[in-house]
Amino acid sequence: MTFAVEIMSTTLFNMILHLTSVLFSPIRTALTVWAALSLSTGFAIAQTPVINTNTPTTPASDTLRLTLAQADEQFKAHNLTVLATQLGISENQAYEIQSQLRINPAIYVETMPYNQQTKEVLPFRQSNAQQVVQVQQLIRLAGKRNKQLAIARTSTELATDRFYDLLRTLTYQLHTTFYDLYYARQTLTVYNQEITTLQQTVALYQQQFDKGNVPLKDLTRLKAYLFSLTTERQQLLRRLIDDQADLVVLLNTSPSTAIQPVVAPEAINRFTVNSLTINNLFQLAEQHRFDLKGYRDQAKQEQQNLTLQKAMAVPDLTLQGTYDRNGSYISNYFGVGVGISLPVLNKNQGNIQAAKIRIQSSQQLLSAYNLQVDSDVERAYTKALQTEQLYQTFDQRFNDDFGRLIDGVTTNYKKQNIDVVEFLDFFDSYKSSQLQFAQLQNDRMHSLEEVSFAVGTNPFQN
Repeated sequence: MTFAVEIMSTTLFNMILHLTSVLFSPIRTALTVWAALSLSTGFAIAQTPVINTNTPTTPASDTLRLTLAQADEQFKAHNLTVLATQLGISENQAYEIQSQLRINPAIYVETMPYNQQTKEVLPFRQSNAQQVVQVQQLIRLAGKRNKQLAIARTSTELATDRFYDLLRTLTYQLHTTFYDLYYARQTLTVYNQEITTLQQTVALYQQQFDKGNVPLKDLTRLKAYLFSLTTERQQLLRRLIDDQADLVVLLNTSPSTAIQPVVAPEAINRFTVNSLTINNLFQLAEQHRFDLKGYRDQAKQEQQNLTLQKAMAVPDLTLQGTYDRNGSYISNYFGVGVGISLPVLNKNQGNIQAAKIRIQSSQQLLSAYNLQVDSDVERAYTKALQTEQLYQTFDQRFNDDFGRLIDGVTTNYKKQNIDVVEFLDFFDSYKSSQLQFAQLQNDRMHSLEEVSFAVGTNPFQN
């Protein structure tokens, strides 16, 4: 990159020195007037772009300035999807409570609806009437209650895994959108500066063309380039609006509020992927990837289900107490009974076999997803290293040098040493360099966020 800049700079100044000895056509006067007007209006594109504090259609009072840390806090506190998913944990905790409850006893009461001898309805008080009362209690054997409780607790762990995995995914979306919007605003500033300058230039050239002082081809070039810039700026505004809308949803703010990301310059270079090792990233992913933990918990729950299904093969015990008035060989009969089903035909064989198959399936899925996680970490780390290498080889003084070069070009243009076509070439080169550098910075931050997304946590703070 530095080598290319040196070649370009050498070629440029040689060209300028060559053109200083050339006398221009009759457009000399118009070019001099245009150059003077450009300088008097403050041709400021040589400076590093500053974030525009407002979107074109939003007043300053509706602008919300946020750092990334502040955006994270508001996201966790107000994002509706996060809050709704978090309630799923409480829901499964309620199911845990339910699984601990014992089976209610059952009561059975029988009496005569009508005594034909005494002609009375519901003869409860007569000594010669019959009433039967039975009380039953089911006793679950083989620890079924504790095994169902274990499954319920694992379900709560799965709900927790889903919550933190959602948090990881939405945090990645928040951070990448945050940087997209930040660098889009910087890029928009470049377009605004260039378009403002070109609009003034086109207006002046139109006046000179009407007087016959400049050729139509030069005016057409200026108008065509201005149209190209305006079109590119419009496309950028569409992306900016999309990013703004995404942040509004993620942060749960008013759609009429313009969100302005704030990034300190030192925050850009605070972290580097070169400080990480791939083995350390694998270990972090093993601990913090909650989607992977979800697969482990699912396999654990399938094993618990097999244990429960084997316990279900053991029949439950029923205890019964009976009171019978005048229905037995003696009056006021009290009896105690025990009941149990005989596991002769149904030993829960099908459910046990299905549980074993589900265990095998869950283990296969866990192994496959473990490989997927390692692949995600490897891919993110490699891409981040490549982006970091490109970023480090980029001479960050390039934009300042290019800015001073533009000043020199403007000065020579004022002296009529270069024509409008050559000036527009430098004009376009400056725009491209600013946009490419902003995109490189954005790509670098995206690659760092992708590493954090792949391992499930911020590895630069561990």
